[in-house]
Amino acid sequence: MHSIVYSYWGLVHLLAALASLVLGTTVLVRPKSGQLHKRLGYGYVGALVLMLVTCFGIYRQFHGFGIFHAAAILSALTLVAGMVPVLRRRPMRSWRQLHAGFMYGSVLELYVALVAEVLVRVPGLLFWEVAALSTATVALPGVAWLVRAWPRWQGREVPAAVRVVEHKV
Repeated sequence: MHSIVYSYWGLVHLLAALASLVLGTTVLVRPKSGQLHKRLGYGYVGALVLMLVTCFGIYRQFHGFGIFHAAAILSALTLVAGMVPVLRRRPMRSWRQLHAGFMYGSVLELYVALVAEVLVRVPGLLFWEVAALSTATVALPGVAWLVRAWPRWQGREVPAAVRVVEHKV
């Protein structure tokens, strides 16, 4: 039987990734602003930074720099793009939207990476199949959820056309 963790770096990476998933998801589904949002958010940032740093200590799969390392660089850039507006409070009128959009993208990237990490272990799947499946299974529902959540995050009512209508049987 194969192990899913091959090194200390891998164990720390796995634990940081799990913490990032839990904290990032919690921040997204809970009300925005306030001390709890800040604490959970900084916990997410810390866990994600640890996950990204440890990613570069893992070379077993590609025997060097690989696609997951490139994705980690993209993830780091998305995280920075989400944190700079909230730390600087600039641009004055849109820093909240920039923060929310990039941080949401950061969590989505994390879920894409999770699905890709699972699919890359499925025998017979080609790289492009893994990339397409992981992106599609996360991005499509992720964008649909964003369309519903965005107005709430901006303090507005969800448009009627986007609301889920429940029918009683």
